Amino acid sequence: MSSNCSECGSSKEELIPSPETLARYQRLLKSNEAPGSAETAYVRTVTSKTAARLASLDQDICQLRNRLHQLEAERAQLSEYHSQNSAILSPLRRMPSEILAEVFSSTLPSFAEMGGKASDIERSPWILTQVSSRWRKVAVSTPSLWQKVYIDCSFDATMYPPPEMIQAQVERSCPLKLQVHFYGSEKGDSASQLRLFEILAEHSARWEELSIQLTGALVLVLPALRGRVPSLQRLWIQWCNADSQAGVESIKCFETASSLLDAGVDHEVRFVPVLLPVHQLTRYGVEGPWEMHQRFLKLATNLVEATILVQTSSAPWPAPLDESIDLLHLQRLNVSEIKVLDYIRAPALSEIGVGLAGEDPFECLDPFILRSSCTPSRLCITGCPDANTTAAILKKYPLITSLNLMFCSDDNEAVDEHSTMLTVGVPPLVSPHLYEIRFGIVPPMRVDYPLFLKMLQSRRREPYRALGVAEFLAYGDHDVDPVTLVGMDSLREGGLHLVVESDQKTCIDRWVYSCPWN
Repeated sequence: MSSNCSECGSSKEELIPSPETLARYQRLLKSNEAPGSAETAYVRTVTSKTAARLASLDQDICQLRNRLHQLEAERAQLSEYHSQNSAILSPLRRMPSEILAEVFSSTLPSFAEMGGKASDIERSPWILTQVSSRWRKVAVSTPSLWQKVYIDCSFDATMYPPPEMIQAQVERSCPLKLQVHFYGSEKGDSASQLRLFEILAEHSARWEELSIQLTGALVLVLPALRGRVPSLQRLWIQWCNADSQAGVESIKCFETASSLLDAGVDHEVRFVPVLLPVHQLTRYGVEGPWEMHQRFLKLATNLVEATILVQTSSAPWPAPLDESIDLLHLQRLNVSEIKVLDYIRAPALSEIGVGLAGEDPFECLDPFILRSSCTPSRLCITGCPDANTTAAILKKYPLITSLNLMFCSDDNEAVDEHSTMLTVGVPPLVSPHLYEIRFGIVPPMRVDYPLFLKMLQSRRREPYRALGVAEFLAYGDHDVDPVTLVGMDSLREGGLHLVVESDQKTCIDRWVYSCPWN
């Protein structure tokens, strides 16, 4: 019985050529020579047999592919069925609704994360109602998931949330308090904005928090809120633009907010008085002329934190009062103008922030510290910090353990000079006991990051090792070289809490006590 060739399937007896033909055939396989008649006959026999074998293999492959497709389809169907049955055994089905509601709460975005969209039905809590009937039931029946109402009207009116959606959210939040962030826009549709705000205003008695960007149309409906916000604890007011303030002389509706503790106002172009129950406030962050601040502060005896932003004026500062304004409970203070310190006394102060633009800080800072008998441990300097001035302050007040520097000009030399000044080993030695050092960069600039790293490394060496927290944050992007990044990672591994990040405007603004909840 003859055997078959493993390559083409032909009988080996049929393919045995003469030795001369075989030798010639082997040469043909490795060259471009033309075959003779004997070789041609032999090669045709080979190609005929291999073609038949290829056809047979193609048929087998086709059958196998068809079978594979059948198996894959069967597997997909069985896998889906398996998943459905496994879901029946899922612990989530046995999880108590109270625990599931807690899990849902952890998915809620912050107000900062809500920014950039008019309203987002694809985020929690709305997305939770689209998963299953049980999830929807739990989500709808958990009021705490619906307390945050965020509406940004700077988009096209077609992107505003439907009134029915806001009405449903407000109803689902009952009986809990509401946190309302409503940003009106002069470019948007006023009627649609007013309709949405009126829905919220119907429940103003439950407002706990209100952050609002006012337009000319919204200002007109504010008087109706007077006496109707008994639960309001936190308030932030800003203006869309200068046109929004046209014809507005004051805002009085929040004067009777009996629970208000935290109030902030940011003005656009023109100062518009906002009457507030100042005597009960514990936090105050308002921009306005010094005369207004002076009147407010005399009544604000319960302040714990204050950000005093003084609008520039050509008029000279008034002479300090015979008696300073006593802020006995004030612990954290930030002033845009250091001259403010001439008028107040704060014996409980532990954190202070000042805006500097080249003036001598000691003319105001020394008398204030002496008058207040306070010992601040945290210092924040904003504007155009000068390294020599910063060093002098740290030397004079050795109890400062936390230093925040916010560079608002594009002078990169000021940043590098502070890195050099704070480097241990570069005379004179400046505050080796500092525990926290933070640099905040507002405008884009080129910074010597290796120099900053060198400063950190010097403060982590023996015998000091006092530095525990360091941050280098920027409004824009960082461009740190790879070698410096490796050095920073090494410091982290050694225990230093080191943060170097871009796009951190919100975080940097917190250093000067900007509205922490907004």
